[in-house]
Amino acid sequence: MEVKEFVAETLRQATEAILENQSTFQNGRPNIEELKKLNMFSHGRGWVTYVDFDIAVTESSSKEGGAKLSVAGVGKLGGDLSSGTEVASRVKFRVPIQINDRTSGA
Repeated sequence: MEVKEFVAETLRQATEAILENQSTFQNGRPNIEELKKLNMFSHGRGWVTYVDFDIAVTESSSKEGGAKLSVAGVGKLGGDLSSGTEVASRVKFRVPIQINDRTSGA
């Protein structure tokens, strides 16, 4: 799985989990204590938290000249790298996500 797919899917699922959790929003209103337990803080018209990533990535290139950055160990079914190279690295970064407050009309 490519890094951008992995990050996008992780953020999508984290956002959905917060929104679908009955304890975080009750009757469309934020449950402040529960949101704080998720390390979320009020910001503007919603709530913000951070998702920290610490992933191993591989950069592989083939003799045909293509290069690909993938999450190591995710979706790896094998392949022929004998005609190319593969380099593994560790990448750490943080992405903020915002959940809009449904009561504010945002």
